[in-house]
Amino acid sequence: MILTNLLTGSSGKLGRELVKIGSYFTPKRSELDITDRDNVRFYFDTHSDIDLIVAAAAYTNVIKAETEKDICWNINVNGTRNLAQLGIPILYISTEHVFDGERGNYAEEDTPNPANYYALTKLIGEMVLNDKSKIIRLSLKPRPFPYPKAFVDQFTTADYVDVIAKEVKIAIEHFDDLPRIMNVGTPRKSIYDLARQSREVEPISRLDNKLTKSPYDTSLDLSRWIRFKKGLE
Repeated sequence: MILTNLLTGSSGKLGRELVKIGSYFTPKRSELDITDRDNVRFYFDTHSDIDLIVAAAAYTNVIKAETEKDICWNINVNGTRNLAQLGIPILYISTEHVFDGERGNYAEEDTPNPANYYALTKLIGEMVLNDKSKIIRLSLKPRPFPYPKAFVDQFTTADYVDVIAKEVKIAIEHFDDLPRIMNVGTPRKSIYDLARQSREVEPISRLDNKLTKSPYDTSLDLSRWIRFKKGLE
C-alpha cells in the first residue's frame, strides 16, 4: 500500500537527506508550526489525506538546550504532543542519548536515563506519542565530520546522515511491521573511527572535553534491526 507521508523537519540534516531519497509532503514552518496547536489542527484539517507523519523536526543543540530549555521543550515535547493528538500514526525520530552512555549496547527495552536536557525532552517526546506511533532511536553526524579532533574513547552506533537516512527510509517503508521501539544504526565504533571515514582528525580523549560531559558509550543493540532487515530480503 502506498502511504501519503508528511515529513516535519525537512530543512534539517536528516530531513534534507530523506527528501533526496523519498517522496513526502514537506510543509515549511510558515505553513505548519508544530509548536502551535491551533495551526497544527488547521493544517491537518485541510490535508486530511496524510497517512503517516515522519517526525524529524527537533531541537538538537545539546549544549544550548541547557540554557534554552523552554525552546527545546516547546519543540521536542509540545510539538510532538500536538502531532500525537491528531491520532495519525507517527514515526518518531528519537535518539540513542535517551541512555546515559555508562555501558553501551542498549536494547530497546532497557530503562532510559538521559544525561542531558535535550535527551530528556526526546524521551518525554516518546512518552506523549499516540498508540498508533512507532519510535526509532538513532544518532547521526554531518558529512564530513565537522571537527578537527575526535574522541577515541567514546562509542556509538551513529553514522553519517546520508547513511542513516537510508536506514530511516526502510523504517518508513515498512512502518506497519515495526515494533513499538526499534534501535537503528550501524555497527559500534569510536567517534574517532567514524570521523576518519570522512577526513583526517586528531585523536583526543573525552576527558579533555570541558564544555559538557561526554558519555562513554551510547551504542545501541542493533540485533532486532538486523533481523528485521534480513526478514525483508
